[in-house]
Amino acid sequence: MRILLLRPPRYVWPFNSETSAFWQPLGLLSLAAAVRREIPQAEIQVWDCPAERCGWRSLEKRLAEQRIDVLGIGEETVSAHEAIRAARLVKTLNPECLVVAGGMYFSYTIEESLHNGVIDIIVRGEGEKTFVELLSKRRDRPAWHTIPGIAFRDEQDRVIITPVRKLIPDLDSLPFPAYDLIDMQNYGCQSKNHPGLVSIEHSRGCIDSCDFCILWKHMGQSVNGNGRFRPCWRTKSSQHSFEEVYRLVHDFNRRTFGWVDPTFNARPEWSDAWSDLMLRSPLVTARGAKTVHTAWLRADGVVRDEKLGILKKLVRAGLRQVMIGIERDDDSGLACLHKTNNHLDICREAFALLRENYPEVYTIGTMIYGLPNDTAADLKRLVTRQYELGVDYCFMIPLTPNPGTEVAQRAARNGTLSNPDRSSYNFHTPVCRTESLTLRDLENIYWKLMFRPDARRLVRSLKIFFRERNRRKRKVHLSLLRHGTRIAAKSFTHRLFHPKHHQPTLFSRRPSWYDK
Repeated sequence: MRILLLRPPRYVWPFNSETSAFWQPLGLLSLAAAVRREIPQAEIQVWDCPAERCGWRSLEKRLAEQRIDVLGIGEETVSAHEAIRAARLVKTLNPECLVVAGGMYFSYTIEESLHNGVIDIIVRGEGEKTFVELLSKRRDRPAWHTIPGIAFRDEQDRVIITPVRKLIPDLDSLPFPAYDLIDMQNYGCQSKNHPGLVSIEHSRGCIDSCDFCILWKHMGQSVNGNGRFRPCWRTKSSQHSFEEVYRLVHDFNRRTFGWVDPTFNARPEWSDAWSDLMLRSPLVTARGAKTVHTAWLRADGVVRDEKLGILKKLVRAGLRQVMIGIERDDDSGLACLHKTNNHLDICREAFALLRENYPEVYTIGTMIYGLPNDTAADLKRLVTRQYELGVDYCFMIPLTPNPGTEVAQRAARNGTLSNPDRSSYNFHTPVCRTESLTLRDLENIYWKLMFRPDARRLVRSLKIFFRERNRRKRKVHLSLLRHGTRIAAKSFTHRLFHPKHHQPTLFSRRPSWYDK
């Protein structure tokens, strides 16, 4: 049995370089490791086209040169159309190939995805056990009805959705992701800010249930067997996670660790034990940490861990870049997004602690605009709030209704979804209007943010240029500023030359190798 897990060519996220900023497809590598352990006779490959700079013509040639029995694809909303294109290409070359889709898009667009005729089965939610069982029964179609966690069309063309599979209780039982199936030197090899980059996780799920996020639901616990979920956070042991870091350093020469956990600092017990292991290891010397770690944190966890003395140990262990979801500065906005224990005062305290006690840590905040009741005054307030909070860089993100989220359901009910093109779901291109603002009105936030004279922005930039002594922080900030300016210029140019065009700019960039 020949299995191919594929990440096809795609456009580049606006803040990424087309040569150095792709992360390893950790989900595919985790699936590959599970298959290799449970079905050792299977021949499994992982192709990561963006990292290999492999365009569509090259991909077609490679696919034509070998026969594939099972194709596995899994995508986010913004690149799902690329996965469907790849599936259609494989089916054209080999109609008998079984196409299996999974991930955070296909799990919540079952009817639509199965209707396209190129996807045979959808794996819903956590995939390792489901995918392995499916492979063992792939030729026995009647047995598909007994496999938890999948969806498919039966002989009568009816969509069958089997019950949700129970979550894996012990994440330590999972095998080490199959990093050896890809060329690790393709990741971070040319990056000045993230050299030797590797994606890694220690946990799955989240402790909150924000209406705009699909991650907590995708790895959540089923309440009624189908449909309803509640947050469920699980973690590997600190020892297991440390061993993964150590192995990635010594076997693959990885230096920058991008933790993909939705909430890296959910539990202080794990953070405390993991940082202790790092500090006692050769990865941290008297001269400092040999590795750099970036992670998504919760503001309330930052405040808590500073009081416990854990945050200091995490920074000593190499934590150098944190992303914190501020989301909103108003209680009504936080309530609309259903984000809890994240009031402005908590965020203000978290950023102040990091700024004053750990100046070597680069802080990134996110704010969400475009809520149903937002006006131009709300957008202006959010833009200026970042300067008060003292964030090193802040992403202004339009409300993006990814399938499966409560935000998507509300947008469908209220008729506020004005841009149905899901390739626009890049968290920079507005897709939902508000009660008083069109998509073009919302897009103005980009070029106004970058081009409107603002003394606070000027002062912050001058401090970075002339007073910032931390070399990495200065490089990261200049890189983000450069990408942000390009985005604003593209938006301004689009508005100038296409004044009657109602749809906003598609900020995702077409890489030079896309069609080659």
